[in-house]
Amino acid sequence: IVMHYTGNSKDTAKANANYFTGANRHASAHFFVDNDSIYQSVELRDKAWHCGTPGTYYHKYCRNTNSIGIEMCCTAGNYKISNKTIKNAAHLCAYLCKEFGISADNVDKYVLRHYDVTHKKCPAQMVNDSSEWKDFKIQVKEILRDSSSFKPYLIKVTTDLNIREG
Repeated sequence: IVMHYTGNSKDTAKANANYFTGANRHASAHFFVDNDSIYQSVELRDKAWHCGTPGTYYHKYCRNTNSIGIEMCCTAGNYKISNKTIKNAAHLCAYLCKEFGISADNVDKYVLRHYDVTHKKCPAQMVNDSSEWKDFKIQVKEILRDSSSFKPYLIKVTTDLNIREG
């Protein structure tokens, strides 16, 4: 699972999901998360174009073909992710970990930042302040370990998914 941020001044999950359903975007993600919602724009069985690089890969295994991309919207404004969006993303990430059999003990191995894969400064605030990244992974682990805090999420899917073959 690869965590990203949208890098916008202020945006929403719905607006991003709608934008990326259009043709010729040359990028995509499986999910967009904001303060109030989660939108899925690519089916989990399909490849999203979220962590490729024309340069060097810094992670030995993680590629678009074998990972899930989650974009956190810049809901705090000024290119920042709000705490509420981070919390929602942690719950989605934990949900996906549970679905794919990733235990709390394996979060450090299987939950990455875009930065960890390509050294792109994404999500910027979690690259600039590594304690934010550590805190995010702690949240995911705590959610996985405490099933009573596990919240199922209704994920909204865009009306027309743009599916690429190959």
